[in-house]
Amino acid sequence: MKNPVCRDGQIRRPGLVRILFEFLFPHYCKVCGRRLDPSEEELCISCFLGMPRVEYDMKSINPTERMLLGQHSLVRAASLIHYDKDSTYSNILFHLKYWRHPSVGTWLARTGAMELKEKGFFEGVDCIVPMPITFWKEMKRGYNQCTYIAKGIRQATGLPIINNAVKRVNEHSKQAGLGKYQRWNNAQDLFQVTDPSLLAGKHVLVVDDVITTGATLCSLIDVMEANIPNLRVSVFTLAVAD
Repeated sequence: MKNPVCRDGQIRRPGLVRILFEFLFPHYCKVCGRRLDPSEEELCISCFLGMPRVEYDMKSINPTERMLLGQHSLVRAASLIHYDKDSTYSNILFHLKYWRHPSVGTWLARTGAMELKEKGFFEGVDCIVPMPITFWKEMKRGYNQCTYIAKGIRQATGLPIINNAVKRVNEHSKQAGLGKYQRWNNAQDLFQVTDPSLLAGKHVLVVDDVITTGATLCSLIDVMEANIPNLRVSVFTLAVAD
């Protein structure tokens, strides 16, 4: 397995400046909270190796693809880890979305993309579309976490990111505590295609942080399918609840 701290998989000793910076401004593992060594980034080695990975095989249906069955334009889908709200690994999503540490999304997405690239997952993909969030939520949070995930995939693949073809026009109420049917109803009429020419005829990789029932992702894909000609869609999420 490649060392997770290096983009090219090569193990390097941290320089003196890096060591001094880490001493003055220490970083902590986003899962267990342990102080990171200068050679570690975002997660400690123990938590990285212990991640509940989702196995990806192009010949079989994985949990993410199972949630998106019925989407006619879907080519393939994958997630990096299994999501369990009671697991310490759920801390990753809290850091990513609410605790202003979006760099963990970039780092993990790059790690996952490097592995999926070797399995042919990105074959034929033309561009990346991060799951959009509303203007007001982005203003409040300061960023769209899915854009940071997309940046990690771009670092591993070189694929361009397109942010201005689709926008989110409504914010659904909290999904927590709702049944599956209620969640699907709650995810309707959330998105709008603003410039179909940017994605027409393309194989688009839609990126999200976590997929629970698939309702929000399917709502986005439905709108894209209805308004963008000759569209093909693949999906990548950091986590999947199964």
